[in-house]
Amino acid sequence: MNDKKIYKALGRNVFVKEITPETKVGTFVIPDSLNADFTFGEVISVAEGYFDNGNFVPASVAIGDKIAFPRTAGVKITLNNQKLIRVFMEDIVAKEIDGEILEDNEKGV
Repeated sequence: MNDKKIYKALGRNVFVKEITPETKVGTFVIPDSLNADFTFGEVISVAEGYFDNGNFVPASVAIGDKIAFPRTAGVKITLNNQKLIRVFMEDIVAKEIDGEILEDNEKGV
């Protein structure tokens, strides 16, 4: 029997495992100033979405997505002896698509 509990993010929450970002994407070098302002992570658990003024807002990220959010956002937590960061969906400013980080309002191709 597995005694490890499974936790599912609810509401506006996203559970993220912090990762070290790549310093180079193709020929583009990511400046250190960007790494100083943002935390990069991999989505471990995400809620289906949340209600805002009566309207359902679906999640724009999925488990396994690599994301960026401001260093000031999120709360460090420990679940199942794993250090994670809990962030709100609306704090996520970008997600990686095919090896490149795009802003949430950009259209992926």
